[in-house]
Amino acid sequence: MKFWIVSMECAGIAEAGGVKNVSFSLCKELALAGHSVTLFIPYFKCTSLELIKNHKTTEVAALNIPMCAKEESVTYKKAVCNQGNFDVIFVHHACFEEKEAIYTYTAAEQEKNPDFVKGFGHKDTPFMDTLFCKAVSAYGNKVNSAGLPDIIHCQDASCSLVPCFAKKEAVFEKTAFVVTIHNAGPAYHHNFSSIGEAAWYTGLPEAELAGALNDFKVEPFLLAANAGAHITTVSEHYAKELIDPFNIDETEGLSPIFFNRYTNIKGITNGIDYERYNPSDMKESHLPFEFNPETGDLEGKFKCRDYCVEQIQYSQIEGVKSYGKINIRPQEKDRQIFISYHGRITNQKGISVLIKAIPAILNNYESVKFVIAGQGEISLEKELINLCSRFEGKVIFLNGYNQKAARLVNAIGDFIVLPSFFEPCGLEDFISQIYGTLPVANATGGLNKIVNYKTGFLYQNNTHENLIAKLSEVIALKLYNPQKIDEMIKAAALYVHKNYLWKNVILNEYLPFFESILK
Repeated sequence: MKFWIVSMECAGIAEAGGVKNVSFSLCKELALAGHSVTLFIPYFKCTSLELIKNHKTTEVAALNIPMCAKEESVTYKKAVCNQGNFDVIFVHHACFEEKEAIYTYTAAEQEKNPDFVKGFGHKDTPFMDTLFCKAVSAYGNKVNSAGLPDIIHCQDASCSLVPCFAKKEAVFEKTAFVVTIHNAGPAYHHNFSSIGEAAWYTGLPEAELAGALNDFKVEPFLLAANAGAHITTVSEHYAKELIDPFNIDETEGLSPIFFNRYTNIKGITNGIDYERYNPSDMKESHLPFEFNPETGDLEGKFKCRDYCVEQIQYSQIEGVKSYGKINIRPQEKDRQIFISYHGRITNQKGISVLIKAIPAILNNYESVKFVIAGQGEISLEKELINLCSRFEGKVIFLNGYNQKAARLVNAIGDFIVLPSFFEPCGLEDFISQIYGTLPVANATGGLNKIVNYKTGFLYQNNTHENLIAKLSEVIALKLYNPQKIDEMIKAAALYVHKNYLWKNVILNEYLPFFESILK
């Protein structure tokens, strides 16, 4: 089969959230399985060419795209990704090339222009999304029939307008379209504020736009579904939540619409590209020491912990501003319990719940330390910084993003806390389990793939009281029944490695699904 994978991000090229891993692994594994794969992705200021070869200095095509009552010149440059040898088409335009991050403004951008607030979405997001989708669709007229795809697979809301435009192009008459919802939570819909705004950017008929209304906003996901795209999401559990008519707040009103329209949403749980995280291979894991939780060899894990604490105290982590430190008395070293968090510092991730739980845990357990890493909402970041001052020597907050630091935080914990209010799939639980760190998670969405008391711990009803109770339980288990924890560490690492390799997910789930929609 011939695939076009359309995404704003891809691991190793342009990175932001979990979409990057799905995009990369889909491209890589489909290509390795013998299929023809082309990734379409904008060329940002933050784009890395480390995995790219044959990036042409001159465009392979140039087109004028109708946008907002005028034409925008877009160029396409073709390359090949070293890992998997799939093709990449970079879409070039000034609105992408000037962005230092994919979805939000950076601190550096805010310094240059105070209107560009760090962590907030780009002001021209509707323009960027629409231009990119139109550009992908228009590219079909520049290739011969042999190069046209059987399937165009679009990742998340920012790319979900592609079917709307491509369906109007005769060249895609035999092409099937798939749109994967990675997150339907508030602020992730990339919706238009009104029919008028949607018409201005897209040029689509008002009648078509009116069929995608969610209250007064126009939803790209609904536009895609109405255009005949097959809708998927990133776990079976989240697929059920997306058609739950009572799941209004967590989907910003989208799930009742899917329910009332009998929308069929296929849930395929994301996999993990194990080799990119393998803790027994320092070159791939980017960790300073090797270890293997599957065999119970954790010596390197604890060396990583010592290394991380030392690096933080001397502020030697590039791209990350560190707050707080951890004090460990030598005589207590063997009884220390590290609880990690890595992810976005946003309300969706339950950071408010974690912030309320931390004081109670630290006041009750002298041996517990918290290591938190991420960036996001400024008010929540400030509360975490205050915790570092309030509990000196017990809390560290790494504010920012650095791949090595992120993996270290996952690797050094005894437990990783995941108090998300909703979580479509979750990747941190996979990574932590591979690194011998057991997840403690709210039982929502894709986090339900954690097998309670076998590969991690789940709790119900996401309040700080319930999180405190669950953390107290697992801390006691670590202190008084460490053998049980050791057994779970092995079981979790083996479980993820056996059941969730991307290669197996592609073979057993995606390919049968793709074949079925072509029939």
